Amino acid sequence: MTKLARLFHNADDVVDAWRDALRHRDVKGALDIWLDDDSITCVLPEGHRLSGHAEIREGLERLLAKQPLFLEPIACISHSVLGAAIYDTTEAVHLRPDQVEAEFFLNITLVLLQDSQGWRIAHLHASHSTEETFDAPSTPHGLH
Repeated sequence: MTKLARLFHNADDVVDAWRDALRHRDVKGALDIWLDDDSITCVLPEGHRLSGHAEIREGLERLLAKQPLFLEPIACISHSVLGAAIYDTTEAVHLRPDQVEAEFFLNITLVLLQDSQGWRIAHLHASHSTEETFDAPSTPHGLH
């Protein structure tokens, strides 16, 4: 991982950078926003649990091999404490930038930690939503 990665001063910027990297099929850019630590983990929507940068890189390359992913946040609840932030989101997934209807919905939990490089992702868990259509929830769907 490059030591010249962008310094994120708030956790929201990291979440935006994650969506931007998926939109541009930028695996390197996506990896640059993860902690520089072997204990990072990621669960992709198909259920594969990935640990460390090498496995996450391979998973992202597989995920983005065919097309970019355009994530549109539908609902987001975040919790922050000193040096840690958790985002619990439901996101509509589009496969084209001009697509109006979502292909499917994902429930995503992101755990971010703050270190000397600013905010970075420590864990991501994504799973397909059980809903076929989505109305704005009155209560959160719960952390993964």
